Order: sequence, then C-alpha cells, then structure tokens
Amino acid sequence: MIKLKITWRYCLAFYCIIMLYVSLHELIHHLAGYLICGDWGIKTFNYFETACDNDKKSLAATYIGPIFTFMMMYFGMYLLKKRNSEYKKHLGFAIIFAQLPFQRMISPFFRMNDEFYASSKLFGNTNIVYWSVIILIWLICLPPLIKAFQAIGNRNKILWFLFYLILFPYLLWGPIFGGLEYLMVEKKILSQSVIGIGLLFILNEIVTIVAYYFTKKYINPNQKDKNYTQHRV
Repeated sequence: MIKLKITWRYCLAFYCIIMLYVSLHELIHHLAGYLICGDWGIKTFNYFETACDNDKKSLAATYIGPIFTFMMMYFGMYLLKKRNSEYKKHLGFAIIFAQLPFQRMISPFFRMNDEFYASSKLFGNTNIVYWSVIILIWLICLPPLIKAFQAIGNRNKILWFLFYLILFPYLLWGPIFGGLEYLMVEKKILSQSVIGIGLLFILNEIVTIVAYYFTKKYINPNQKDKNYTQHRV
C-alpha cells in the first residue's frame, strides 16, 4: 500500500514522468516508421507521418506506440509488488497513470486513437473491428489499473483513483504539451526539422530528461531526500 500526497515537488516529478513517457511513445512511432520505410517521416508533438504512409506495412509503426505504452503499464504494475521499496511502488503507480490509460480506453469509442485507426485501415471500419478494439484495450488496461487501485492506502481510495485516472495527469501535462504543439506547428517556433523531428520537440525532450533526473526522487512524497540515494531507478 502507498500513501498518496500531492506536493509541488511531487507534481514536478509526476509531470516529468508523464512528459517523458508520452514523448517516448511518439518517438517510438517515428523510429518504427524509419525502420519500416527506410527513411524518416514527420514528427510533431502530437502527430507523426511515415515516409511510406500510404503503405499498409507502415501501420505497424502506428501499433508500436500503444504496444510500448501497454508494456510500460505492466512494468509499473510490476514495481507495485509488495517486496519492492516504497519509492519503487510510488514510481510504478506514477508510470501506470503516465501512460494516460483513460485516453487509451475512451478514445476508441469515438473512433480515435492509434489502435482503432490502424485496425480500421487493415480490417475495415466495421462494428466487429470497433468493438474488438475497445474490448481488447480494456482487457489490457484493467489489470494494471486494478493493481494501482489496490495499492492506494489513502482513505477515499475510489476518489484518489478516479483523480489519477481521469484528471490529474491531464491537468499537469496537457496544457504544456498542447501549447508546445501549437507553438511549433502553428507559430513555427523552433520548427526546423532534424531527422524529421521538430527542434522544439527535441529541446523539450532534453529538458524533460534533465528535469526528471533532478526531480525523480520526489515521486515518493513521504520520504526525506537523504533516503532516496539507495532507491534510484
């Protein structure tokens, strides 16, 4: 069981984890597109296009992002094991929700998200494909989410769980991510491309990695700084 507590330092650490994993999700799309097509495509913060975007084989690059995200949810679930330190449990809890599972589970209902887009292109935009994608995503996401719910040691654990699932990550990360996309795509700020990636995206990735290194210790808000050195991941 872990005791959740929201502090400004915790918010910084959690923000860095969210931004790091969302960015990695997008970068994996981009790298997979290069490996499949033999050339770099285009990558912004919230959009990617492969160099062979009209080729059905490039849809593998669309699937690889969610596959990475689902793997990270299960990695987070693994860190919640009882034998792990409190720091690792808090980190695992944060990693699960940093994958934005609510978005993955709800977007297909509106025929959105990587999973539905690629599946509809491969198998057709049918009711069978529609419900199959939704059911499969829910079956994948539920075990880590159930484990995260069980790990909460606070009172009103249902409210804490819903806060993390549908609100907290989006409040921390969403405005900045959306703002950076707007600045690079619409205002052309640092929009110069390096291997198909906008320079502002690359700069943000570097800043996020550095910030994560200095703030990751705060992901367990219940320990003092001197105890973190033995728990670094």
